Amino acid sequence: MKPPFPRTFYVANAIELFERMAFYGMFIGASLYLTNVVGFGDVAVGTLLAGFRFVTSFSPIACGAIADKITFRASLVVAFTLYAVGYALMFLFPTKELAVVALGCLGFGGGFMKLVIAGTVVRTSPEGRQTEGFAIFYRMINAGSVVGKTTAWRLRIAIGLRFTLLNSIVASFAALALALFAYKEPERGAATSVPLGETMRGYKDALKNLRFSIFLVLFAGFYFMSDQFYVTFPKYVTRHIDKDAPLEIITLVNPALIAIGQGLVTKALARVHPVTTMILGIMVGAMSMLAMGAAPGLAGACLSGALFAVAEMTCSPRFYDYIASFAPPGKAGMYMGLAFVPQAIGFTIGGQVSGFMIAKYLPQEGPRAPLSVWATYAAIGVACAAAMLVYRLATRAAKA
Repeated sequence: MKPPFPRTFYVANAIELFERMAFYGMFIGASLYLTNVVGFGDVAVGTLLAGFRFVTSFSPIACGAIADKITFRASLVVAFTLYAVGYALMFLFPTKELAVVALGCLGFGGGFMKLVIAGTVVRTSPEGRQTEGFAIFYRMINAGSVVGKTTAWRLRIAIGLRFTLLNSIVASFAALALALFAYKEPERGAATSVPLGETMRGYKDALKNLRFSIFLVLFAGFYFMSDQFYVTFPKYVTRHIDKDAPLEIITLVNPALIAIGQGLVTKALARVHPVTTMILGIMVGAMSMLAMGAAPGLAGACLSGALFAVAEMTCSPRFYDYIASFAPPGKAGMYMGLAFVPQAIGFTIGGQVSGFMIAKYLPQEGPRAPLSVWATYAAIGVACAAAMLVYRLATRAAKA
């Protein structure tokens, strides 16, 4: 008989569920909220969300080092206190200054939470059941996305955009209560505290590998495209298609298809070289961008989401496999920690570019040209795939 998962494992996964409910319920409408409620212009919103994504990508480095010192439980309390404060500030005081403070709280809260929950899954999964443990963990992420977006949509239609934040506030307090009263510090495999300076030196040494660094920069194009489903998509749908369109529900096409098809896609491409597989995935992502603009309607939006689900299923597993292949013995964790670099680059540039594209081609009032926006994103994806192809050929020649 397999050893059971301990109680703390399930508590941690419940916390992850509530956190994803809060985050996805907020972020799917964040660009709309910052424009329609707070009063930022399109370009300013792009810049602000780019900064937010930059913080969420890099804050786990410092916050993870702190978490090792203050315990996982204390880190979760800090994280969800920051989350609750951030969401409450956005809801109660929708001003430009406090919106920036609120997003800062959410970014650093995520820095504490992300590594702690993943670390808890590792430390509490019984021997031989870690893969199963992470499967449960990823199901919680997708379940949180579904519940959070669905609840946000109902609140937006029934009461108003601002009140979608009530979902995030309630979910954050529920997670905080679990952290305070139900979560117990895992006993097995306690983390060894590594000084932040040592961590940064390790990253610096890893990035001296030019082939590795170039790959990280090139793959940022994939995350550039994926970010547009949260930055450009909400304004595109509500301004150009239907202001009451269920944009939150449309985005559920993506996780639903991934949940159904990930195993099949992974198996079908198992023998294809990782970089070749990622090139195919990026090209499918570019097709997704083009489909959004070429078919300006709800059907086109759903098709785009479905295509990008295929792109994610194609790219994501091989991305992590390929990063791990660079790691010397005993350094796999260090190299995997650098998986955030393409996200940080792609999300940051994606937010900046989207602000200008929306302001020019998808204005609140006046003529709009959605195909110009999405075709530009598709062209960036094709350029990224072409660069990856050159990289693949160059590295293969170097090895030969």
